[in-house]
Amino acid sequence: MLRVDEDSLTLHLEVSLATAEPALVTDIRCGDAAVRRRAVAQLARHLAVRLRCYDILADEPAARTGTLPLFPDA
Repeated sequence: MLRVDEDSLTLHLEVSLATAEPALVTDIRCGDAAVRRRAVAQLARHLAVRLRCYDILADEPAARTGTLPLFPDA
């Protein structure tokens, strides 16, 4: 697995979130747990669909080091 460039990922997520329906974002703060879970699931689906459109590649030095963990600082 290649490590994703954080700046590229941030930009793609920002664009994806900006194009999400406003109700999805506001429903995440809803007091009803079912509405909140549904909004999170729909927003995650929206991000996944939007990110399918992008080619996000690792920079060359990181790609040469082999497999890198998804969350290296965790």
